[in-house]
Formats: sequence, structure tokens, C-alpha cells
Amino acid sequence: MDEQWGGPMDEVPQSAAERAAVSSELRQQTKAAILAGRLEEAERLQLAEINFASRCELKDAYLDQNTPADELALLEENGMSYANLAGLPYAFGLYGAFVPCIVYAFLGSSRQLVVGPVPVTSILLANGLQDFMPYLEAPEEKQIQENYNHAAVQIAFVAGCFYTAIGVLRLGWITNFLSAAVISGFMTGASVIIALSQVKYILGLKLPRSDDIQDALSAIFDNLGGFKWREFCMGMAFIFLLLAFQYLSRRYKKLFFLKALAPLTVCVISIALMNIFGCYKPTESCKPQPCVQGPKIKPIGKIPSGLPDFTAGWWLPLFNVSRQMVLAVLICMVDICESISIAKALARVNKYTLNSTQELRGLGIANLAGAMFNCYTTTGSFSRSAVNNSVGAKTPLANFATGITVFITIMWITPVFKNMSQNVQGAIIIVGVLQLFDWPEFLYLFKTNKFDWLVWVTSFLCTLFLGVEIGIGIGVGVSLVVVIYRTAFPRITTLGRLPGTSIFRSTKQYPEAEPQPNVLILRIDSPIWFANVESVKEFVRTNIARQSKAAAEGGDRVRAVVLDLSPVTDIDATGIHFLDDLVDELRDDNVDLVLGNPAKNVLVQLKRAHLVRKIGRANIHINVADAVNQATSLAATQRKLETVDNV
Repeated sequence: MDEQWGGPMDEVPQSAAERAAVSSELRQQTKAAILAGRLEEAERLQLAEINFASRCELKDAYLDQNTPADELALLEENGMSYANLAGLPYAFGLYGAFVPCIVYAFLGSSRQLVVGPVPVTSILLANGLQDFMPYLEAPEEKQIQENYNHAAVQIAFVAGCFYTAIGVLRLGWITNFLSAAVISGFMTGASVIIALSQVKYILGLKLPRSDDIQDALSAIFDNLGGFKWREFCMGMAFIFLLLAFQYLSRRYKKLFFLKALAPLTVCVISIALMNIFGCYKPTESCKPQPCVQGPKIKPIGKIPSGLPDFTAGWWLPLFNVSRQMVLAVLICMVDICESISIAKALARVNKYTLNSTQELRGLGIANLAGAMFNCYTTTGSFSRSAVNNSVGAKTPLANFATGITVFITIMWITPVFKNMSQNVQGAIIIVGVLQLFDWPEFLYLFKTNKFDWLVWVTSFLCTLFLGVEIGIGIGVGVSLVVVIYRTAFPRITTLGRLPGTSIFRSTKQYPEAEPQPNVLILRIDSPIWFANVESVKEFVRTNIARQSKAAAEGGDRVRAVVLDLSPVTDIDATGIHFLDDLVDELRDDNVDLVLGNPAKNVLVQLKRAHLVRKIGRANIHINVADAVNQATSLAATQRKLETVDNV
């Protein structure tokens, strides 16, 4: 086997499993040679293993040179479309697919993630900027467009700073406040808003930008008089063609590349039709009077060629410090959640470990570099990363090669797009955002967790009817309220012994679990802190009162309470005061308190508060069974004493 790996690179297996098998076999042969004393053979086998590993890396790099053509089809056309969605010139989308891609290739830790403009960031940016920047109602207002461009670059700069700071300070945990339900509901609502914002290109209408669904629908129906049938027919044909390509790529695995080629295909068709039939040329319309001139089908217009300008001088001062800082933080948080979740999924599929800190730093520096060269915020893209993975990318070199290919495009190929119809951009975005509509998650949460389902619905509806910024804000707020509610009202379970065992389980979950005479066994399923102390205290009191009532009716009263603390990972000062007071209250009622399986840090805090001495070392045990035995013994002693007193 050792001689095989001096041959052609095509002989190197591509799958991770086959490579692992070859490496394992070479190592086994090396060990056998060493044990047998064949040192020369062992040395040759070690060199073969090193050679095999290096050839695997070379083959990965060779394969990654072939991926740009596939993902470029998505990157260029989607990039231009998303730039238009953000209210920026089309060239900004190409720049965003050029500079950040190259920088991320050297600094990111994901091997398949592709960075560039994405639709959610684009709609967030557009809606956020229009709150404090004059919206472009007339393209000829160059100064307004220039100020808008400056503000977008400033957002990329601030977001890049936040990205980098979060990575350097290891603060990625703050994204946990954006739960999966919040992100899914928000993106589903945003996908509807984004799709409606592109309907104007399919219908040939001139509409103002709308933040919510009611304004978008109202604007569409109020302006249907400007409907253009040519643009509608062409736009719908492109939508059906894109959907057909997606269906074929899913239905037939060998045609997976069609999904990546679909945007490029419709763009080529659009350019060909526009030029062959002269659809971009002006035509006269005299209904209504007076006669006005305009193209039969509106083209996107000229896209400047050449390298992007150096825009670091635009960074400061900010147009509106508070608004831009808030918008940058919001975009940064959403982008981090989207990018890291995609990168982790790809790492899991390809069996390697993702360095989240390096990933955040890489994305941050990529955004800072982009902000130097006319780019707005970029992050990992689901669709382009999926294509990159499906065509076999194994190293970050694919990002670098893609960036170089985009560089060639912006230098010499952009004039080709001049007469491309605007409706093709609308079709690409409408079909592209369909994958953001996460209806299966809605059904899944409804079946599995009603609290998370409520968060999803709230985030979705608020995004839909109140706008993307307010929607995600309310979604996060509701998510935090749910977390606080769950913490303030923890699950406290009454335990019983399973027959014939020393195992204690919930009496509700296991009806056969037997309550212990004179002993109340409770398990607190959360940390004990100021927010939930009252509910824990009330539960304990209620159960003791119930047992006392049963005793008054002829039953036997509670003589000992066992608290199973195994799920309690922490306890604060308020929780310690609670246990201190509980000991006193129980002793007043002639009831003993026994603790089972407290965590080390909880036990340390109890010692510092002198509660271990107060409760008694004999009443603290490493497992629930021993704690119950101790409680049973204490209860039996109490019964004997009461019997003696009665005599």
C-alpha cells in the first residue's frame, strides 16, 4: 500500500471515511513493522502516511479550484439582487462577493461557508436606514444616493467592529438570547416582506418601500393601473424556470448543479431576450395623455466596471450615532446566528470541529475589509454554502477562488448586465427567499413545545405586521419573558420509590412509584435563586399542609422532608436565606430537613453560610436513597418519642 501513494492524484479517495480507513491501515502496518524489528520498512510506511496526508490536502485544494464556477452563478446574480433590495447600487452586491470572500478565506475556520450579501441583512439595512435617511424616490438625486451609500458602509464598519469584539472577547454566548424559534419566526416573516417588495418588478409597478405586509399590499393594489403585461409574463416565466431547476436538482441527485446554475441561466435568457427584441429601447404610450416614453421592459442599467473605491474615509463621523449603532448591533446579532448555525451544520456533516472564536473574528475582519471597499454587511449564506458543500469544497480556498472570479467579473464583464431586465432580479429574490419560509418549524414546535411555538408565532406576526426591526425586537422580548417564566416557576416534582429498588422517580410519571410513610420527597429541577424562591417555598408549604390535612383526617403527618438537589446547579444568597428559613419553619412543626446529592459548588456555599452545621452533616447525603433512609430513620425516632410522651 505504501507505494500506491506516489501515483496520480486521482487515486486519492475523496470521502472522509475512505481516507480514514487508508490512514488507519498505514498506521497499523507501521506498528506491526516496528514490533517485528523491521525499522526500514516502518520508516518507509511513516513516509507513505505523511505523503498520503499531503496528497489529500493537495487534492482538496485542486477540487476547490473547480467550485467557483458553480457558486459564482449564485453569488453574482444574488449579490446584485440583494444590493438592490438594500437600496444600494447593483455594484455593491458584486463588491460584497469579492473583498469579504477573499479575506474570509484566510481568516475563517469553516471550510465550506461562503460569505456575501444575504436577503435578511439587506431588508434589515434598507428598513433601518430609511428611518433616518431620505428614501430615494428619484434615482437622479445623486447626493441622496451617495449619503445612503455612505451610511450603509458605516453600518458595515460598526458591525465589523462588533463582530471582531465579540470574537476576541469570546462573547458569542450573547447570541443565545436569539433562540431558534425567534430566528425562524423572524426569517419566515421577513421572507414574506422581501417577496412582496419584489412584486413591483414582476408587475412593472413603481412602488414606495414598505415595512410591513399591510402597507406593501395596499401599495400594490393602489397602483395596479400601472401594470405592464410584458414584464409580468417575463417575470413569471423566470419564476417558474427557477422553481423547475430547484425541483430537478432535488429530484435527481446527478442534477444538483442546476440549483446553482438557475440564477445565471435566467440572467442569460433575460439579457438575450432584451437585446434580441430590443425590449430595453424606449416605446411610446399615450394612455393616459400626454404621451410618455419608457422602455418596453425596464433594464437594470449601467453597472460601473473596475475596482471598488477606497471608502475607509466614509466611516466617521456617523450620520446618526444612536440609530446606526442599534441597527449595526441588530444586523450583527442576526448575521452571527445565521452564519454560525450554518457553519456548525457544515462542520458536523464534514466531520471537523468549528472554531467559533476564529469564525467570529474572521467574519468581523472580513466586514471591516469590505467596509474599506464599498461593501455593505456580509455574512455566511445558506444557499451558496450549501452549493459549495454539494460540489465538494474541502478548504477555504473555494472562497478565495470565488473572490478572484468575481474580481474578473467586476473588471471586465459588468457591461454585459446593462440591458438585463429588472424583473429577473425580482424573480431570483422571490424564489431565493422561499427557503427562508420555515413552515415545517412552525408545525414541529406546535407538536413539541407550545412555549417555543408561541415565541415563533409572535416573532412571525410582529415581523409581518410591524416591520422587521420591531418584529425581531418583540420576538427576543417574548423569548426572554418565557425564559424568566420558566425560571421563576421551576418544575418541582414529588418522588416515590419504584417497587423493589432504591430508585426514586416522579409519582406522576410513574404511578407505581410508592410514597414513603412520614417522608415527603421533592426534587427541584432548576437553580435556586431570587426569581424562583417564592414559588419553591410555596410548593413545599402546600405539600406539607396537604399532608397535615390528611393527618388530621386519620392519616400520618410528614415528619421529614427530603430535597433532591441533583438538578440544582447553583444557589444565590436569596436561595440560601430560603433554606435557612425553611429549616426553622420545619423545626417549628417538628419536621426534619434532609438534603440529597447537592452539587459541589452548592455545598460550598452552604458551608460558608453555616447551613451545613445547622442542617446537620448527618442529614446531607450523596444520593437520594441514603437521604430517604436517613429521613425514614428520623421519622421513626420521632414516632417512638411521641409514643413515649403519650404514655
